[in-house]
Amino acid sequence: MVTCSGSVAVLCFTFITVTLAGPSYEGCKVLEVSPTAAAGKLIRVGCGDQTVIVDLLEGGSYSSVKIIGENRRSLLTVDYFKDSNDMFIVIDGEQFDVKDEETKGKEAAKFRQLLEDPDFEFFPEAVRIIHDELQLKGWESPAAMFLYRIGIAAENYHVQMKKRSSMSLKKRLFFGDRDSVDPKTYDYHGPNPKKKCTYNGWSDPSMDHLIEDECHGVCGQVCSSCWMWVCGDCCIHTGCKRHDEFCSDGYWTNDCLSCRGVLWDTITDVPLDC
Repeated sequence: MVTCSGSVAVLCFTFITVTLAGPSYEGCKVLEVSPTAAAGKLIRVGCGDQTVIVDLLEGGSYSSVKIIGENRRSLLTVDYFKDSNDMFIVIDGEQFDVKDEETKGKEAAKFRQLLEDPDFEFFPEAVRIIHDELQLKGWESPAAMFLYRIGIAAENYHVQMKKRSSMSLKKRLFFGDRDSVDPKTYDYHGPNPKKKCTYNGWSDPSMDHLIEDECHGVCGQVCSSCWMWVCGDCCIHTGCKRHDEFCSDGYWTNDCLSCRGVLWDTITDVPLDC
C-alpha cells in the first residue's frame, strides 16, 4: 500500500449533475482558490447547501487529486507516481492499484457506489464549474486531467441512469440529434473546419459521420457537451477515444465504468492523456 505524507497537498473535487443527469444545483460557484505547496491549488466549490474542496497537486514526478466532501469526508483520491509509472486510487477509504487485475471488479463496484452517493451527486456540475471558470489545462496538468476525466465519467453515469429505464442502452446514449450537438464541435470538424486541432487531436471530415458515431473520441458527454480544457479543443483525441473503445463492449463493463477505466490506459499501461 502506498500512502502520502501529511505535507503533500492533495486534490479535491466537487461536481453537480447537469439537467439531464439528475437534480440540478442552481448557483454553483467557485468560492475560493488558493495556492498550496508544489504548484498545487486548493479549490472550494459551493452548490446550494453543499460544499466540496478540490485540492490539486503537481509536484515534479508526483500528481494527486483528492475529493473531500461534507464533514471532511475523503471521497476519492488519485495518486500518480510518474517515475515508477504507478497509480493508486482510494475510494471512500479503500485503496486500489490500477495494475492489479484481481481488484478490478471490486474497484468498479466501489466507484459505482460513490457515483450514487448523495455527497457525490453534484460532482459533475461542480467540476464543470471549475473547468469553465478556472480553465485549468488538462494537457499540461495530470491532476487537472484526472479531475476532468472523473467529472465527465460522473456526468455520463447520471445521464445513463436517467435514460436507462426509458430506452435501450447504447455505448453513450446519444440519439444523433443535431440539436443536441455542442456548437463548439462544428468549429473543428467537417470539410472546412474553422479551427485547427491541437495536442495530437484530429478532426472528422464529415460532421454527419461524427454525429452518427456519437462524437466518438471527443472529450465530453457524447456530442452534447465538449469539455474544451481537457485537451484544448473539441477534436478527437487518443485518450478519450481509447476510453470510448473500452465502452464499446458495454457501458456497464469494468473497463468502461470504473475509476481505473476512466484514468488508466490498460493497453499502453500509462494514464490516459491527449
